[in-house]
Amino acid sequence: MIRFLHSASLGFVILVLAACDAAPAPPASQSVSSIAPREQLLRLVEHYWDEYLLLNPQMLPESADRPYDGSRGYDISAQFLADPLALERRYLGAVLALPRLRLDADSRLTYDIFRQERELAVESFTYPAELLPVNPFNSMPLLFAQTGTGEGRYAILSAADYEHWRARTDDYAQWTRQAIANMRDGMRRGYALPRVLVEQMLPTLAALGADTPANVFYQPLRTIPATLADAERNRLSGAITAGVRDKILPSYRALHDFLRNEYLPRARSSVGLSALPLGDSWYAYLIKRETGSSLTPAEIHNLGVAEVERLRQRLQTALAETAFAGNARGFFEAMGRDPHVSFKTPDDLLSFYDELKNQVAPSLAALFSQTPQSDFTIRRVETFREPTAPALSYQRATPNGKIAAILYVNAAGISAQPITAAAAGFLREAVPGHHTQLAIQQERSDLPRFRRFGGDPAFVEGWGLYAASLGEELGLYRDPESRITALVGQLECAAGLVIDTGLHSQGWTRQQAIDYLHAELPGGEAAARDTVDRVLALPGEALACTLGERKMQSLRARALQTLGARFDIRAFHAELLKDGAMPLDILESKITRWLDDLH
Repeated sequence: MIRFLHSASLGFVILVLAACDAAPAPPASQSVSSIAPREQLLRLVEHYWDEYLLLNPQMLPESADRPYDGSRGYDISAQFLADPLALERRYLGAVLALPRLRLDADSRLTYDIFRQERELAVESFTYPAELLPVNPFNSMPLLFAQTGTGEGRYAILSAADYEHWRARTDDYAQWTRQAIANMRDGMRRGYALPRVLVEQMLPTLAALGADTPANVFYQPLRTIPATLADAERNRLSGAITAGVRDKILPSYRALHDFLRNEYLPRARSSVGLSALPLGDSWYAYLIKRETGSSLTPAEIHNLGVAEVERLRQRLQTALAETAFAGNARGFFEAMGRDPHVSFKTPDDLLSFYDELKNQVAPSLAALFSQTPQSDFTIRRVETFREPTAPALSYQRATPNGKIAAILYVNAAGISAQPITAAAAGFLREAVPGHHTQLAIQQERSDLPRFRRFGGDPAFVEGWGLYAASLGEELGLYRDPESRITALVGQLECAAGLVIDTGLHSQGWTRQQAIDYLHAELPGGEAAARDTVDRVLALPGEALACTLGERKMQSLRARALQTLGARFDIRAFHAELLKDGAMPLDILESKITRWLDDLH
């Protein structure tokens, strides 16, 4: 059971988990003594996936053959949470009972990944995340608003689509009531959000609760097919309007009013996780979940400080190689005035990334023997997400492949000043970054579904940052601007180690973290505030990219040292990606076995 929804976005995790159309399997506890261990394991993990989806029907895509069952919905009540905890404990016990030493190498991978996931899932129930169910970056109100767009998999094109929409609407209204009850319970127990995060939620909730034609929840009215009979179109239009007016908008207004009138006065002035009951152990758990690392917060902090210093020196060297006489901040301000790398309209910005997509494709063969069969589209991020969405973000395709993956581009503020764009972000989020890795994984139809549609944070984010480092080898970083921007991306991730541990373990204030970023990174104070607030809302998330990338770079260095002239970068990347995302310790063991076989 995954209780913390994270990584590229909440929607990303929903898509990661939204497999699959098979009918529910028999209970995992049935007698299997006469079945080979490999088959026992495969049946076990497939049974788990089916039972997980039964507890979480909202994870099913609307286009799945199995209909959406709203009986459990978006449930975060204490009564509901007892069921997934029992599920995780039962399957952890079942996998531990299997004879691992009698499994083949591929099956041991599945065993190790499944066991570690179940152990982390069981541990997660120690910490009451359900008492902190909202934040302005990655929480259910934002996810549900994405389902209201009426686009792609959320389009209402038929009566059946409307029934799915109606069921989600009822579930969200129930979720809102439960979230408010949970937050009241949290305040009584000493679990409250930092005041700054509550203040940031209020404008978004107010906009989503406003009864205006521009509200995102009225968008499906514009997608009802003209080919439907007039009576059916009128019926759907009336039903959608009533559902929005009577259920959705009141839910957003109720959450807004609760947060403003009741919760905000009792929100905490402290910001770090360590200020909460069980905060230190909770943060240690999040480090383990996000990175798979046994490093302490202090060790990660020191590593981050050293990495920031190393990258800052590289950045200064790169700046010295240009004709620009100034610091990194001045360099990027000058870039913003350069028409070759800055854009004044959203269409121009999207066209840049579309052209870059075509430019990257022919270069991939030099480094990759396999690329995804599926494509992705490039789309502007929804207006309501612009204040908190990153410049670029990736959402994978639906499991059945009917809805393509999306690279979201944030064009907020482009009407006021030009937005700069660079290849490094595209390489990280799209190709050969997140799209390449996740699509290859999803296209492995022979993998168990929990591996096809899952994603270890440090592997996924580490691969994205590693992919951005391949720009020179791909022949894409031909100018100083591209190389410097790629270095700044690495520097931002390294700084994440410092401020994440500083805020959540070392008692840093919000302003202390903002000042640190403003001093170390070329972005302005507004960008520093946004980064710090995301770290406050999502403890541990910022640790994944640098620790994952460092592991992959070290594995590449080991492979080169071991194989010498026989080292093949295409073969190395294929081995790294072919089995999907996995915890870094398991990845290291896998690459070690691969090198031993080749050596």
